[in-house]
Amino acid sequence: MEHSKKINFILPFPTKRPNGGPKVMYTYANLLAEKGYEIQIYHSLNTSYTKYKKPYFLRAILHKLRKTSRPKWFKLNPNIKSFNVKRVTDAYISNADFIISTWWATALEVDRLSDEKGKKINLIQDYENWKGHEELLLKSYGLPKTTNIVIATYLYEIVNPKSVKKTYTLFNAIDNNVFYIKNGIEKRLPSILMLYSNEKRKGTSYGMDALLKIKEKHPSVTISMFGTPIKPHNFPEIFNYYSQPKNLPEIYNSHAIFLTTSIQEGFALPPCEALSCGCALVATNIGGHKDYLINNETGLAIEPKNVNDVFEKIELLLNDDAYRIEIANKGNRYFSVNFSWKKNIEQLEKIFNEI
Repeated sequence: MEHSKKINFILPFPTKRPNGGPKVMYTYANLLAEKGYEIQIYHSLNTSYTKYKKPYFLRAILHKLRKTSRPKWFKLNPNIKSFNVKRVTDAYISNADFIISTWWATALEVDRLSDEKGKKINLIQDYENWKGHEELLLKSYGLPKTTNIVIATYLYEIVNPKSVKKTYTLFNAIDNNVFYIKNGIEKRLPSILMLYSNEKRKGTSYGMDALLKIKEKHPSVTISMFGTPIKPHNFPEIFNYYSQPKNLPEIYNSHAIFLTTSIQEGFALPPCEALSCGCALVATNIGGHKDYLINNETGLAIEPKNVNDVFEKIELLLNDDAYRIEIANKGNRYFSVNFSWKKNIEQLEKIFNEI
């Protein structure tokens, strides 16, 4: 196809800190821009059904001063135009061939735009029911002019029965020029890494409780966490903490095991980054992990909210280094073979041609 095609990306907010959903949107925008597509990104400052603490005029000024229309934490292709707009209406969005939104409220707003704004695509990155409005969330899956793309198999099973058009699946991937094995899997000392988050659905507290038990029984094991918040005041002194680290690939590479105790995920990126960097994965057996977590093969599956299960599975890897190395190698191979941005872009271009 000729690559003068215009594509609008619509996000429900500008992001000041690293965030998985926007990161996926920005990655697609960059990859399409590299292929010669004309890309425009719009961040809405007034998304429907969202409560704001400050009035719009004040938020608009602050966002302008902070230049949040281009995220500081993600390097957008310089050819991409990126804006913050008052709201998602025809007045603020320019004409295009395709318009890709994420988040259910944004999809409902895009549905009301004129056809000139582009053929409508909703990239569904999670079952976004944690702020209520479940009826509207489900309504967003059945819009007659919108093509749904999901990022995980469990989401396909939820969305496809409600879709009017054909539903497509594009699994997330990661940049393997950034996340890859630099430090041999066999050489790694007993060490565990986990993402720290204040979001309840990430289940951080269950992981921390298990890791405290591990540290008590195995004092020589290094335990580290990283996250976007600054170090919490009650954070255990015996753990390392990295706030918004710039050297994340090196941190993954210096740990033997990656733990995630999430209760709900869309298609979690940190476990994928960890697999690509050679960590043995211990992860909850939830939908958002299942596309790359095969129990006793690519990682060890744990029950959500079960601290003892987390403790036991980590001990299996600490007590048997050969097993830890085998799990890490299999996980790394499986992810690198089955998930790639290159494949995703080829698939996305096929979708453009089909819809």
